[in-house]
Amino acid sequence: MGSLLALVMFHNGRRGWQKARRRMAHKFSINILAKLWVRSKRLRELRTSYLRRTLPSTSRKCRPLREGEIRLLQIKPAYTLSTIECDFVHMDLQSAGDYAALSYTWGKPNPSIPIIVNKRVSLITENLYLALLHLRQREVTVLWVDALCINQDDLAERARQVAQMKEVYCRAAIVHIWLGESNELSEQAFDELHGLSEHLDYDEVVPSRFFDEVAMNGHHQRWRAISEILYRPWFRRMWIIQEALSARRAMMICGKDIIDLDLFLKLINSMIKAGVLDMVMSYHPKRHELPGGPMRTAIGQLEFLVKAKFEVTNFLAAHKFKPTLLNYLAGTRWAEATNPLDKVYGILSLADDARTLGSWDVSLSKNRKWLPFKVDYSLSKEEVFINTTKAILCTTRSLEVLRFARYEPNSANGLPSWVADWANKIPHPVFGHISVCPTYEDKKPSWRSYLATSDQSYIREPIYHEITLHCSPEFHLGKANTLNVKGFHFDTITALSTNVYPREHAHGIDPQSKDPTELFEPMRQYLRIITQWTDDCVHLAKRCSPYPTGQSPWSSLWRMLIGGVIPEDNLIPKRFEALLSDLSKAQSALGALKAQSSSVQSKSRDALSEIAASAALSHFESLVSWLSECNSRCHSRKFAITQKKYMGLVPDGAIVGDFICTIYGCEMPLILRKCGRSSFRLIGHGEFEGFVFDDAVVEKKVVLKRRENLPKEGFDFVTCDKFRRQVGIRLTKVRQFKLV
Repeated sequence: MGSLLALVMFHNGRRGWQKARRRMAHKFSINILAKLWVRSKRLRELRTSYLRRTLPSTSRKCRPLREGEIRLLQIKPAYTLSTIECDFVHMDLQSAGDYAALSYTWGKPNPSIPIIVNKRVSLITENLYLALLHLRQREVTVLWVDALCINQDDLAERARQVAQMKEVYCRAAIVHIWLGESNELSEQAFDELHGLSEHLDYDEVVPSRFFDEVAMNGHHQRWRAISEILYRPWFRRMWIIQEALSARRAMMICGKDIIDLDLFLKLINSMIKAGVLDMVMSYHPKRHELPGGPMRTAIGQLEFLVKAKFEVTNFLAAHKFKPTLLNYLAGTRWAEATNPLDKVYGILSLADDARTLGSWDVSLSKNRKWLPFKVDYSLSKEEVFINTTKAILCTTRSLEVLRFARYEPNSANGLPSWVADWANKIPHPVFGHISVCPTYEDKKPSWRSYLATSDQSYIREPIYHEITLHCSPEFHLGKANTLNVKGFHFDTITALSTNVYPREHAHGIDPQSKDPTELFEPMRQYLRIITQWTDDCVHLAKRCSPYPTGQSPWSSLWRMLIGGVIPEDNLIPKRFEALLSDLSKAQSALGALKAQSSSVQSKSRDALSEIAASAALSHFESLVSWLSECNSRCHSRKFAITQKKYMGLVPDGAIVGDFICTIYGCEMPLILRKCGRSSFRLIGHGEFEGFVFDDAVVEKKVVLKRRENLPKEGFDFVTCDKFRRQVGIRLTKVRQFKLV
């Protein structure tokens, strides 16, 4: 009934929503006592004990599920203070009829709230209890809930049910998304969201003028309220991607407030297109958290959810999202999961290639056996991640997945160096991974992305396609979890920056906050490291003359670190000197800002001190404004120069002497370190200014005269260039690298 009311109010704008809220507040209100008793450990224990004494001892257990069957929860209507009581109904998924599904966060790991299921006492988490309480009040009677409808102790049943969860949510008449209890800020947030929805344009996007500087600075409370909703735990869960994308229709519930999920995502999409989602989140009181914290996770989840939701269905999208397992893994690396296996299993059923994934069993010397990739909770985290990487390699025939692996000296994850740790809470950035359609017109799969080169006309040349064919990935899985790849040693690292570029910096400093002084020391350390790192880059770049590509070292350095419009060569050194000077001045300005902010917070606060603090803040922000222009590829990277005088960005675990290798099937160069007689450890991928895969693999290119007799052994292939001249191509000699 609540969902029907929602449909009506969405067409009546903010005023209709506010009227509907008053009606819902009366109809769906929950007695405060029904919510308060669950927070008392003593009352929970007493109620559990009472229920177990009063229920008959001949309680029946739920029977195991057959293939293709699911359990549904039938909630019995009752008053808000009554114990939640429900029964299981076993149904075939293909003919389950109208039922609702619940999307929520489990909350605290130890269930302690008693309810009655099949005349037996079952303990659930507080968040699930509150969700069921509200749904019962909204007259939801048939519901699928993972915590109750799946026997979590039966690993085999759990694996089968997880494998079909996409279909469970897809077949549900509606998915209820429980965000938690409402408060004053959340109520305002829903008001503001419904108000913004009135301005959706013909393209289902709110015009950018509603997010310009005046709108953002003039409505602090609006954005603070919306950020409170976006900061809620639901947005950080791994499982929400599958639940939200699979739902035919979904409704977000926060206490007595509701909003349609599609409408909500259109508003988030509008913020992303206007470039203000980060700014909206920065209004939250916890905006100054460490990198990899809840805010960064929520932003990443929202961006990916919008991308996967709208790019697949938008025929006008420049680059459609391709729903493969690797693309889902790449987009959900920041998501939170209690069980690390769920980082893979939580999105597996969404992938188009889920049914074809698998790898060859290398333990058999003859008659190799194909092992399909399936959900299996009896395996360890290491086994699942290794099997995942093998399945992606063998099914896609691409080495792109290797870019997500990175060597971490202090980590004890027990994984081979070529296997990505999908459970890493602070994953390294991987740029350039764009899911696109196959390269060839006949739609055959290709290991290359046509966006790999900045020269879009080059991909139409025959030479590009010939290199793609001749340099296809060649690899085989070895025993003891080794991977053998084909390529060659391209270059060697000869010098590195002392520091690693910091991952992220704080969203900003607000002198009006309760205690801004605690933020100054982290910011000072951040500026100090940035200054040292930039100074290292400038000094190391001087050694790269002449640059291999023919351009000047200064323009190469500027393009890699800053990007955008490249100044004239003779002006770039002065620009870098000015940037270093600004960083030095910023550290001094930070001290003045700290003093002014302290006076604002003191009892002697007056208008003059507030003006002085604002002036100090403006001066500081003007000095560090260029940091936002700095290439985000620098984050958590070291600056490196090579033996051939290339400059680039490498993983923080790289050291002088590491090999820079060109590997067939991977357009980015990989950093390898020799360990033993014939084995190598994968350190990660590097990005070097001016490096082009097609140029690196070609040892010799000769323009041939017409009717010239072609030497059979002189070239690997003969083709045409863009001028339609015959050219003979000899590829660089390759070798095998054994990755451990």
